[in-house]
Amino acid sequence: MSVKLVHLLKRVQALPPLPTSAMRVIALTKNPATSVKELETVIGQDPALTAGILRQANSAYYGYARRISSLQEAIVVLGFQAIQGLAMSAAVAPLLKIQLVGYEIEQEGLWKHSLLTAMTAKRLCQLRKLPYGDIAFTAGLLHDIGKLIISIYVQEVGDFLVKKVTEAKFSYVELEEKVIGYNHATVGGFLAKAWNLPEDLVQAISYHHAPLSAQDHKELTCVVHVANGLANSLGIGGGVDSFLNPILQEALDLLMLKESDLEILLAALGEFVMDPSLFS
Repeated sequence: MSVKLVHLLKRVQALPPLPTSAMRVIALTKNPATSVKELETVIGQDPALTAGILRQANSAYYGYARRISSLQEAIVVLGFQAIQGLAMSAAVAPLLKIQLVGYEIEQEGLWKHSLLTAMTAKRLCQLRKLPYGDIAFTAGLLHDIGKLIISIYVQEVGDFLVKKVTEAKFSYVELEEKVIGYNHATVGGFLAKAWNLPEDLVQAISYHHAPLSAQDHKELTCVVHVANGLANSLGIGGGVDSFLNPILQEALDLLMLKESDLEILLAALGEFVMDPSLFS
């Protein structure tokens, strides 16, 4: 069934661009000269973005004892990089909340899985004292965006892929590439480039199932790989391939993660899921 690249790229280009307000926020948070007031002004012009940031800032995930009641306070307390991740969450949520029949992902399932992966990636960085927690959050949030494009092809061959996983020594994502010609991670990288996202995010998305193959940013990509695998273990929203793409030992070794570390991260995942406002 090998799909031609030109057909994939046409589907990538057909997806709507990220909202202008979110892209402006992302640009401002990358500029060290940006002031809190400038960022507040841009976010404040988008009521939906403002509401989304305040809602998430007050979730159990951030764990502040008192309520964050203003946008300015959220920016100061959370920091620019966290605000970038929250802006991206608000921007991609509508895309990730659709049903994906090919992967047997229910309405909002991909959004739930992506958010859990993002939160686990950031918590993993905190646990291992790695320097890119908020970047890892954004990468985790976007890691499966390629499924938006490739689901239509998986729908045609999904039963065959599942059957082959049980017969052959291949993961589901490896069989995607062998049967369709491209896997959802690679296609996600195409979409990230079309959105003009930075190279660290492109790499983390493109190689999140083969993190040691990333040309650069291997450590960040391994973080997303492990976070994705842990989020999949909950069976929330990940789709038919959730348990068919195992965590690679090489990624655990590169991050120096032990079994006890994975247990800590899984416990944190359980706490995230208990927050009733998490997926709203």
